Amino acid sequence: MKILFAAPDRDLLECFKQLLAGEFGETVTAFDGTQVLTLLSAENFDAVILDRALPRVDHKTLVARIREKDLPSVVLTDEPVSARLLTDEVLPNEYLSYPFDAKKLSAVIKGVLEKSSSAERINVEDVGITVREFRIKNGPGLTAGEIDVLKSLIEGRPVTTSDGAYISALNAKFAGVGSKVRIRYRAKKGFIAVTENE
Repeated sequence: MKILFAAPDRDLLECFKQLLAGEFGETVTAFDGTQVLTLLSAENFDAVILDRALPRVDHKTLVARIREKDLPSVVLTDEPVSARLLTDEVLPNEYLSYPFDAKKLSAVIKGVLEKSSSAERINVEDVGITVREFRIKNGPGLTAGEIDVLKSLIEGRPVTTSDGAYISALNAKFAGVGSKVRIRYRAKKGFIAVTENE
């Protein structure tokens, strides 16, 4: 396996290069967006992890290029994951907010890799989602976190208020594709998927 890890902090790069190499195999690093584009053109990777604040090329351009190459991606951000981030037009497969430890980064990468190779299909009322596409129908993109929330709803596992950003973003995306599905909170039941008229 080969991972591309890009961040402007060279100490962080070196630290995570060693940690990720031990778990995922070869880890190639870059410290700006131009290097990321060059490496994406010259080499093959299994996943890309990049800091949202990389200099020289904005993260949206980089994520769009990564998507063109059909690679899973994780964007590291210094802001909390919010519905605004999750409804961005150019969406990575997952966001991870600083600070995080090696265990959390590893779990996020594994989750994204697992989903990107999954043949699983999720059906929520009138919405069908093929997990590996990280997308609702032919509509907006989904993150791994949103997919996990949907799976929890379907399987009857609890969804907590800490997942509020994912729920808000999913509701906006369902509305955007003309679906009648909404995620609502019901007393004693918690969050559930309902149709608009329920």
